[in-house]
Amino acid sequence: MPAALVIGASRGIGRQIAITLARNGFQVGVAAKTAEESTKLPGTIHSVSSEITQQGGTAVPIQCNTRDDVQIQNAVEKCVNAFGRLDFVVYNAGAIIWEKVIDTPMKRFDLMMEVNARGAYCTVMNVLPYFLEQKSGKILLISPPIYSRFFKGKTPYAMSKIGMTILTSGLAHELQDTGVSITSLWPATVIESHVTRVRKVPAKLMRNPTIFADACLRIAQEKTDRLNGQALLDEDYLRLCGVTDFSQYRCDPDNEPPRMMPKTLPSLKVEEEDIDVFSFSKL
Repeated sequence: MPAALVIGASRGIGRQIAITLARNGFQVGVAAKTAEESTKLPGTIHSVSSEITQQGGTAVPIQCNTRDDVQIQNAVEKCVNAFGRLDFVVYNAGAIIWEKVIDTPMKRFDLMMEVNARGAYCTVMNVLPYFLEQKSGKILLISPPIYSRFFKGKTPYAMSKIGMTILTSGLAHELQDTGVSITSLWPATVIESHVTRVRKVPAKLMRNPTIFADACLRIAQEKTDRLNGQALLDEDYLRLCGVTDFSQYRCDPDNEPPRMMPKTLPSLKVEEEDIDVFSFSKL
């Protein structure tokens, strides 16, 4: 039975990813910082693990503060020890502060960089030895495609998330022909979550997190490394997989939510893509 580690799995999208993977035959390490319920943040590693086991699945709750390297290392090791293997790792942990540069003090900037970009990097560093040794494994980072509009009004946050996508793009070159792959995934529309409920976002503007989890599942089930280095959108990827009915994902059954992402995304490749820039250092 394949095994997955989902970091940032106590609520929202991460919770649904863990549940969907478990329903489809994965043993799941449910990792997150939250281990105790609170009125401000409903959902814990234990509540999600309980949901999975009550449905007949296999889950291990793992407390993991992604600002702590040792806790990330322990999360990976706990999965390998509990399941005897590890096949799919999702980094969904995130710190979200949508403010302009002038309104984002260093303390908040550091929080986002540590949880988002650095946490993803640390996770990758701890997962790679296992995956490279077994010559298989998929890593999924929850980060957006790179395009200019994403930076507007939330540049500090964008820096932390785009850094994750750069990790996907850059590491993919190092992983060629290893059997290991890394991919980024982002929602095409607003996804219902604890934050959207607090902010009272109208249901007609959102999809439920099942769409995102379904895309994650299909990435996990890919038989090849064809997605290595790609930054995907959930809806677009599912369409490529043959899904045509998206009404099942609506929060409001009578309204298809508007797309928040561009219909087409820019290519970051250049004509000199294959030139080895390191060769210039020898001149």
